[in-house]
Amino acid sequence: MTKASLLENNGNDIDLLLEPVKGGDAIDEKFIRSLIASSEYNDCFVEEANIKNAIAELNSVLKPLQNGQPGREIRYQLLTRKDATVNISINQDEMSAEAEITTAMGGAPITAQAILDEARRNGVKKGFSKESLIKAAKMAARAESGVTVKVAIAQGKEPINGRDARIKLLVQSAQERILRPKEREDGTVDMRDLGAIICVKEGDPLAKKIPATLGKKGFTVTAKPLEPVPGEDVHIAVGNGTAISPKNADVLISTKVGLPKIIENGMEVDEVYQTKNVDVSTGHIDFQGSVLIDGDVGEGMKVVASGEITIGGFVESAILEAGGDITISSGIIGKKQDLESAESDINQFNMTANVQAQGNIFAKYCQYADITCSGNIRIENQLMHSLITVGGTLWVGTEDAANGKLIGGLINASSSIHAGIVGATAGSKTLINFDAHIASLSARLDDIEQRIAVEDEKTKELQAAKNKIKQLPPSPKTKAVLQKVVTTYQFHAKRMGEILSEREQTEKEMLQYMMSVYIEATEKLYQRVEMKIGDFVERTKREYPASKMIYKERKVIIDPIIN
Repeated sequence: MTKASLLENNGNDIDLLLEPVKGGDAIDEKFIRSLIASSEYNDCFVEEANIKNAIAELNSVLKPLQNGQPGREIRYQLLTRKDATVNISINQDEMSAEAEITTAMGGAPITAQAILDEARRNGVKKGFSKESLIKAAKMAARAESGVTVKVAIAQGKEPINGRDARIKLLVQSAQERILRPKEREDGTVDMRDLGAIICVKEGDPLAKKIPATLGKKGFTVTAKPLEPVPGEDVHIAVGNGTAISPKNADVLISTKVGLPKIIENGMEVDEVYQTKNVDVSTGHIDFQGSVLIDGDVGEGMKVVASGEITIGGFVESAILEAGGDITISSGIIGKKQDLESAESDINQFNMTANVQAQGNIFAKYCQYADITCSGNIRIENQLMHSLITVGGTLWVGTEDAANGKLIGGLINASSSIHAGIVGATAGSKTLINFDAHIASLSARLDDIEQRIAVEDEKTKELQAAKNKIKQLPPSPKTKAVLQKVVTTYQFHAKRMGEILSEREQTEKEMLQYMMSVYIEATEKLYQRVEMKIGDFVERTKREYPASKMIYKERKVIIDPIIN
């Protein structure tokens, strides 16, 4: 029987030695593969062609022999020891490099140092990770022989762009300061002198410029530097009553006693008129600047300020008009109106308390008032039976939680409405509409439709003229006229396309707006609360737990709030 064995040769590779003897079990390709698999050399590279060559030569040697007769030895290199190899590839943007390792087949495994050396030979210069190199070598050592292992070994670094210069305010706004007064040592606060609380003195720092930064450079794995974009500078705005500090060109200071007011990239200091109360003894106030009232504004009085109005007490059936914020430490109280009359139109009521602000409005409570505000309104405890027009958000509750009560009245809203309780058990009508912005967008759409009609008429006339000219006998004159008509037609067709695109964008803007506004009742939503947005209206007919009234799929729905 023929013997088969595997022997190391002088080249440190493995030969197949066949000692032919006629007779016994035949040696075939399957037998040789089994011999390799059961040997200590089973991870070496197999020279496939030599298996076939050895079998063919064995059969040739055995053919003329008699049973039991031996033949000449046959020897072929069958297995080759191959060391692990590595190829390095650099990403197109040169921000990463990868090692592609073909694992060893009976030969030497790859080392982390060998991977590093090959990467450097291939142009990788920066961004190496020692951990990644070691990981790559270990992964290749653990993998099966002859397979490919890919591992990232180097990573570039993106540049970090510089930060823009910014203006840091060093004092709070008047509203923030009165709502968060400093405590005494015993924990109480003194609200009797608002001027001392919210005014700044001459020389007080108001704002500081934080300079722009240059950023940090980055690099590619080929060591190409990547330059950052430096931050943009900003100039501190020197408003009325302020100046740049002589000690620091980046600091804005006050040049007088007054009320600090935030402006873009800076501050200004308003002249301040301060009084204890406003009543018949003081008369009305009309002041170019800000007004501070330590106490109350009495019935029938009027306070007008180009800046802010800050009141330490309450407002009773009075008129307030401010070019900035209005802050009322207590509340707004107007005369009671019969808001429950079914025949009455709430828009016709004349409330005895009238408050108008170009900025924001804050009060602890409000009832029977007519309020118009370009910014946000926050009423801390309850807002009852009032006429409200608000350009921003209406928030009834504390600064951190909408936990106040919104009961009755008419709210002309532009953004979201937030309260703990909306409506009342007694069934007071609470009407909230979002029509102002809808009306503006509708007017824009009407104008667009008119322009579409004009362009449509013009393009039809030009199309008819073009068809008519084409029927005329050809001549240089008709050709010139036709070209002019075609050019004019193309101009109006392009304009028509632009207007149609404008219509599509406006319709999209209207839909996005309708879907963005809502009424939020974080505790209870009672009956007879009506939300109107464009042509869509919904009125609650029962009590709901915490819910939102929102526009969705061409109707107003009541959606529960799930915490």
